[in-house]
Amino acid sequence: MTGVVTMATWVPQSRTLPTAEQPLRVAEFDALFAERLVGSSRPDRLRLELVLTGGESVEERVRDLVARESGCCSFFHFTLSPGP
Repeated sequence: MTGVVTMATWVPQSRTLPTAEQPLRVAEFDALFAERLVGSSRPDRLRLELVLTGGESVEERVRDLVARESGCCSFFHFTLSPGP
């Protein structure tokens, strides 16, 4: 899977994360996906499912990251489902 997302082209104005911090958040997601992403699927056009590896420490990292993202970007909705 390859791709590049430029936040400035799609970030709604309702986002409360300061502009200066946005590249840092993108970098956090980029690093997480580069290190742990092993699969993805798009069940419908408004939903993306990602499969990450790494156990409890990765789960804690993901929970922290999505909690911060949800806190500033109420238009995102995350559901975490820990695997076996």
